[in-house]
Amino acid sequence: MPAFKHNAPTRRLAAIMFTDIEGYTEMMNQNEMAAAFIRQRHREVFEKEHQTCNGEILQYYGDGTLSIFKSAVEAVECAIKMQQQFQLGNVVPLRIGIHLGDIVFDENDVYGDGVNLASRIESLGVSGCVLISDKIGYAIKNQSNFESQSLGFFEFKNIKDPVEVFAISNEGIKIPNRSELKGKLKENKKSVAVLPFVNMSSDPENEYFSDGIAEEILNALAKVEGLQVTARTSSFFFKGKNLDVREIGRQLGVRHILEGSVRKAGNRVRITAQLVSSVDGYHFFSETYDRTLEDIFAVQDEIASTITNRLRQHLSESDHEEKLVKAPTLNMEAYETYLRGLYYSNQFGDDKAMSKAVPFFEKAIELQPDFGLPHAQLALCYFFQAMGGHAGLDEARQKVFNMIKRIRELGVESPEAYFALGVFEIFVQWDWAAALEVTRNGLKHFPNHPPLYHMLATLHWINGNIEERFEIHHKALELDPFSIEMILYNGISYLWNHQFDEALPYIEKALEMAPTHRAALEYKGWVKAFKGQYDEAISIFNKLEPIGYRLHRSTCLGWVYHKLGDQKKLQACLEELNNLEKQSPNFSLDLTSLFASTGNFDQSFKYLEKAIKNRIGDIMMLRCDFLLKPLKQDPRFKKMETMVGKVPPINIA
Repeated sequence: MPAFKHNAPTRRLAAIMFTDIEGYTEMMNQNEMAAAFIRQRHREVFEKEHQTCNGEILQYYGDGTLSIFKSAVEAVECAIKMQQQFQLGNVVPLRIGIHLGDIVFDENDVYGDGVNLASRIESLGVSGCVLISDKIGYAIKNQSNFESQSLGFFEFKNIKDPVEVFAISNEGIKIPNRSELKGKLKENKKSVAVLPFVNMSSDPENEYFSDGIAEEILNALAKVEGLQVTARTSSFFFKGKNLDVREIGRQLGVRHILEGSVRKAGNRVRITAQLVSSVDGYHFFSETYDRTLEDIFAVQDEIASTITNRLRQHLSESDHEEKLVKAPTLNMEAYETYLRGLYYSNQFGDDKAMSKAVPFFEKAIELQPDFGLPHAQLALCYFFQAMGGHAGLDEARQKVFNMIKRIRELGVESPEAYFALGVFEIFVQWDWAAALEVTRNGLKHFPNHPPLYHMLATLHWINGNIEERFEIHHKALELDPFSIEMILYNGISYLWNHQFDEALPYIEKALEMAPTHRAALEYKGWVKAFKGQYDEAISIFNKLEPIGYRLHRSTCLGWVYHKLGDQKKLQACLEELNNLEKQSPNFSLDLTSLFASTGNFDQSFKYLEKAIKNRIGDIMMLRCDFLLKPLKQDPRFKKMETMVGKVPPINIA
């Protein structure tokens, strides 16, 4: 066995590999000679491939091993080579787990959280597989010779947060089935995902209708207490992908899948729906409904109630009697027009989606002035158009104000209505008590709506409660694991807490899904900048569009130029921002941030006070803003905090 000795405790970052031979004790009991042969073959291949891939073997313990590598690529390459050889001839039933983390050497002992997690991941697997942590997965994702697939998020003893585990899927490497996984998969037995219903109509444009029906059923199920419902963004991520429901369930971490189809012809509708177990593919029920458009809400309620009652053994002792779907309008033309708008507003990756949606929502209101749902959607469209730089803030605020007034008059009860009210109170009114009340009521009625959790997290950040925001965004991501926004918010939480290595995988994942996402690009640039990788940061910041809710690219570039000591370029950035600020007070936040980084606190506080008075951007979160951290030691910062105020005690569970 290779020896290692360190006189004083030392710590290093490494790719940590744990292995063991599955069922070795039973082998020994049945045939000691055969077991010894397997063990000897294991060691020969193990040592040869470690030498080839520059691995360092730290310990042999019984039938297991602990080794480390300087790179994740070499660790995974070694694991694949070993498993491919172990499947030939006399099979060696080896399990392998790899994690990238800290390892501590102390005399002749080795330990650390990284070692612990690598061990837990290895014990999760089955013989012939190579399981890796999310950090290893991120490190190798651009290596074309490696293939992997997510097995979901797992809870491990003494590990605070769930960890996403991947299986290497190269040729000759076993991928564990869900039933074979030995760890605690973070899934909820009381959970369901509603997939987009297939449009079976002769007219392909009727897709808006089939999507809308599935979404309305999803919203109905989301009202059921004790039932976890995957958010629309993640459920609809699988649209057109033709994956097995068991694979979809594994990726979403749910036990049940609702799928179906819609055929619409004139005033007649045929809806099929089936509830399937994502564990074994068992069909709980399958029904077909032939109705007229006027009966559409009754069908939605019947499907939602049937699902709830099928799962009642997990939810309650008795059948669910409450009516889950109430007709929001009797004007079917207005309802169909609303669904057309919803079809576009849900296309978050399209910069023009909101603009496409607005006319349909406005038309739906024209057809039925007391139809509440399009009012809520319009409020959000107007707000996000402004945040994306596609509409003026002042004009958008007035339009949002008008929609909010109607939402309250009509008493609209929908998750989007609560979210719109919360956005209005936070970003327009700065009424923290009202925002908290809206959030509390929204989560009470719609506990499965991720944007409401983001609103709650925002309230915590206004108060400077960083740890609480981590927990809330993890919850939102659990409900909506394929939402670009929820993924990015998790990365932003780490970034604002200066945990750059933890932030980057989330930001990269968001960019992988939406390569031109403005905020994700900027935040990636900030990670690179704070890590001292200035050339990369400049390259990213130069790609930023100069419009939108986020900071201007001159602010970002100016920060880097200051760090590089390039006063000429810094002054050019400041000059551009000063000219922009004369045209619009929106740029006072940019000047606040850049002057704070250069140490010119007098100028920074001048523009900070102006940004607060004009309620620019997300300045209400100044207690947590990572760019304003230099200002916190100045006594003037307390005055700025007082101007912003604090949210009343947030006691939402």
